[in-house]
Amino acid sequence: MHPSDKVKLLDYQCICRYRPQITHPEPDELATPSLLRGARGVYTNSIRAELHSIGVDDLPRNGALVLTNVASGERPLQDLPVELGVTKQAVSQVIDILTDRGYLERSSDPEDRRRIDLALTERGHQVVEAVDRAVARVDLQLLEHVPAETVTAMRSALAALAAIKATALEQGAGKPRPARQLRQFSPIFPVSDLGAALVHYTALGFKTVAYPDGDDYGFANRDGIGLHLLVDHHHENEPSHHRAAAYLYVHDADALYEEWSRPGIGGETLPVCSTPYKLREGAHVDPDGNLIRFGSPMEE
Repeated sequence: MHPSDKVKLLDYQCICRYRPQITHPEPDELATPSLLRGARGVYTNSIRAELHSIGVDDLPRNGALVLTNVASGERPLQDLPVELGVTKQAVSQVIDILTDRGYLERSSDPEDRRRIDLALTERGHQVVEAVDRAVARVDLQLLEHVPAETVTAMRSALAALAAIKATALEQGAGKPRPARQLRQFSPIFPVSDLGAALVHYTALGFKTVAYPDGDDYGFANRDGIGLHLLVDHHHENEPSHHRAAAYLYVHDADALYEEWSRPGIGGETLPVCSTPYKLREGAHVDPDGNLIRFGSPMEE
């Protein structure tokens, strides 16, 4: 070992020896908002993991809650905006997305044509069952730490807090979270053969589905990114060129290049290179000539 390395090792040992011990305060020493923040996400993370295990990764924000609400039928949908702290328009947008992606079905009420009934599809039922499993898993873990009566008291306290929030909103003391004006950008790629395009994007790792009422429109979704695929009869006889283009910001452009350049993928994936604007950038051209440029930040 080089003498300088010995000095560094001794310095590190001294730092470790005199490092202050971290202590965690007791629950009754923390403010209620801090406790709520610390516990936030435990059910959400469990649900996300369960949905991932069944291949569901394209639910919109609050999508699982809307589906479980439709499944139970216990609360009217008009109550959801207050519970979620969002606008009615935001809930309506979630329902539209869930319907487009095959989780919900709409139908008109025969007795009232102005009323729209919602029902879960088979895929929607799979999501609700996965959510139930995820929630049950956390519930069991919770009972390993505290008695059942404590859990019951906690639920009563949380219900009271929700009622306080709802009352405040009704009295104008608080405003629902405004819906984001721009939620997701979905390019529409013209294709010559919808079936072939769906197969190609499936090979790229997308979840694909054709629109139920026709053979000229489809969807490809992955990691919250959505593409629309449209059969464009006007370009069937034109030579291949970049008909449409989209830029995709990714976590690791080099890893995506390796994935999309595997044998049998089809189309053409161009190698990744470093750009003057500090991105590692590559591109993929699908068999119909649509261009996806993708990039990730370069390490400093």
